[in-house]
Amino acid sequence: MSGRPRTTSFAESCKPVPQPSAFGSMKVSRDKDGGKVTTVVATPGQGPDRPQEVSYTDTKVIGNGSFGVVYQAKLCDSGEMVAIKKVLQDKRFKNRELQIMRKLDHCNIVRLRYFFYSSGDKKDEVYLNLVLDYVPETVYRVARHYSRAKQTLPMVYVKLYMYQLNPSLASILLPAHARSQAAASTPTNTSATTDGSSTERGPSTTTNASASASNSTS
Repeated sequence: MSGRPRTTSFAESCKPVPQPSAFGSMKVSRDKDGGKVTTVVATPGQGPDRPQEVSYTDTKVIGNGSFGVVYQAKLCDSGEMVAIKKVLQDKRFKNRELQIMRKLDHCNIVRLRYFFYSSGDKKDEVYLNLVLDYVPETVYRVARHYSRAKQTLPMVYVKLYMYQLNPSLASILLPAHARSQAAASTPTNTSATTDGSSTERGPSTTTNASASASNSTS
């Protein structure tokens, strides 16, 4: 990866991520087979903010880009494979990926299991680490495979991907649309003032973060 990884700006209505005053300790040990085990203090992706120790092993890089680096790892307590997305928190950009990911809950959207912060090699470098469901295959890899073979992507794959994509987008966009429709259909309230005249109050306009979450990628 060349250059300094950037972060991505999302919906303006999300509250900015508070920068931690201190990082949870990151401990490195060895298992009985000599493998590297990393233990961090992480916060669950859903539910109350109750930090807990999470240990993982078998870490390896599986992807990188302008967003940062993605690692594959195995949780020690359950043996499940996870993806850890490490993103530089650049003060020049607003990164609301964490708030958006914590609100999403759909079978076709990778689940945020935990998140934690870590420091970088340089002074004042802060990294946000998102522990996500591990998906071994990607649309890009499948498309590249058929492209290199000079073959067309099978229609059954196109249907499958659209079948997964549309409901996941609907779960993000429809709640915001429903709230917008409800606000638009709210009857105008008329209230009397102290001098006997009346004032009309229409529905207030709110901005919902989920409507812009479709710009983010996992």
